[in-house]
Amino acid sequence: MQEPFRSGRTAQSFEKIVRDCELCESLHFVIAIINVTCYTLSMLKYFIYARKSSEDEDRQILSIEAQLSELNAIALQESLAITGTLTESKSAKEPGRTVWNDMIRRIEAGEANAILSWKLDRLARNFDDGGKIIGLLQRGVIQEIRTFERTYLPSDNVLMIAVELGMANQYVRDLSVNIRRGIREKVRRGLCFGKTPLGYVTDQRTRGAVPHPKNFAKMKRILEMFATGEYSLTAIQREMAKRGLMGRRSDKPLTLSSIGNLLRNPFYYGVFRHKGELHDGVHVPMISKKTFDDIQAALVMRAKPRKRRGDKGFHFLDFATCGSCGHCITGERHIKKSGLRFEYYRCTHKNKKVHCEDRNFVRADTFAEEVKRNTQLVSLPEEWKERFLARVETWETEVSATTTEQIDRLKAELTAVKSKIDRINNGFADGSLDIAEFKELKNPLVPRKVELEQQITALEKSRANRLEPLRVWILEANQVENTLANQNWLEMKALLKKVGSNRLLHAQTLTVSFKTPWNYLAETNVAVRSTDDISVRTSVWWR
Repeated sequence: MQEPFRSGRTAQSFEKIVRDCELCESLHFVIAIINVTCYTLSMLKYFIYARKSSEDEDRQILSIEAQLSELNAIALQESLAITGTLTESKSAKEPGRTVWNDMIRRIEAGEANAILSWKLDRLARNFDDGGKIIGLLQRGVIQEIRTFERTYLPSDNVLMIAVELGMANQYVRDLSVNIRRGIREKVRRGLCFGKTPLGYVTDQRTRGAVPHPKNFAKMKRILEMFATGEYSLTAIQREMAKRGLMGRRSDKPLTLSSIGNLLRNPFYYGVFRHKGELHDGVHVPMISKKTFDDIQAALVMRAKPRKRRGDKGFHFLDFATCGSCGHCITGERHIKKSGLRFEYYRCTHKNKKVHCEDRNFVRADTFAEEVKRNTQLVSLPEEWKERFLARVETWETEVSATTTEQIDRLKAELTAVKSKIDRINNGFADGSLDIAEFKELKNPLVPRKVELEQQITALEKSRANRLEPLRVWILEANQVENTLANQNWLEMKALLKKVGSNRLLHAQTLTVSFKTPWNYLAETNVAVRSTDDISVRTSVWWR
């Protein structure tokens, strides 16, 4: 017979069961919290990164808005935890993107551990940024890089990622070369590269400049008006505003500096400037070359002379240095009570490291004579200009004859080599030579043929250009005579700055260290003036 329950035993058992149940629920709760925490800690937190460059390599890439739309759709579909969305409009060819650097800093700080981007080349197109991405992925700082096409993990073969980043980098490099080649071809065809000036519009089909249907005639009239010399820049500005010729972006009247740039643009008479060189254009010219020259003359006449701050009318400031301390030479003016004005040049004495021993003042007229004396050292008289040019022509004839003889000799040898190659080719085609004999006979001739062609090309180029720099130098040295005759002090100053260095003023004497070949001309002038013997002078000049 079953033992009857006792009230005390029954109560104790029930309490024990309750306690056991409560303990069990607590353990399950703790385990659940631990699981949730572990899941949270291991969960991937993504940065969405979208980039679009305004440069040519990204013309086929989706816009930032389109990238974000696609990436947000991926995040929603895959239930990805997005920490932040970062966008940037900058090329990735070079390191230094601000938003990208900030994203990497935040990832290293633990704010996120994964990246969601449209393609891998959105993140990097240079090896500096690419190496940074690969390093963070290998170390597990970045646990996943997800793109539209695939996912990259730390366990993946890093070689494949490096290859993709390298291909992106090479694509940019190749594209840059192709763009420059396209620009050169466009310039060669006479098409201006860049924005067309006011009065023209770019033809979307040919990419060339064509006359604007309304503004071409208006701008032509403006140019012709200014060429008369009766209009100032301010008056032209009013006329342009009256005719509706405004800025393309601001839709406001052009500034005076912009109008000046337009008036100096050679595009209007049929040529364009590219890298400092003028090229013939195929576009319709707006004005003639004579009208353009009249515009340039009117600009000079209408332009206000700009004085350098603090020049006070002195010609030779910022020109020479003190021969004692090496500091600048400045100008100084004294006006006496009688009204007499005296101008001097002296050292500024501002070199605190070196004590200046030259305390002399040089009168302005004395300094000008020193400038003139040094300029005379690099002048070539008219008589010797003609003699030197005649000698250059003689040399050109001799060089041309010698070069022509060399070219003829090389061409004859080239013809013989080509004839041998043709005979060898025919022999191989007829079957009289086997492949080994064919290679043995032909291989030495091909490099010789290429070498002869290169030598002929080099000689033909040198025949035209070898003595031209000497002719230009002779004419430039003779032009100094006109500068001296007109006493153009500013041109003398510019000339001495160009052909000489270390312009030192010491003991009221200016010395200039002339550059080659001007130093030879200066030495010749000094030697010629040191003697009165005509035969000796002639010998020195020829030497």
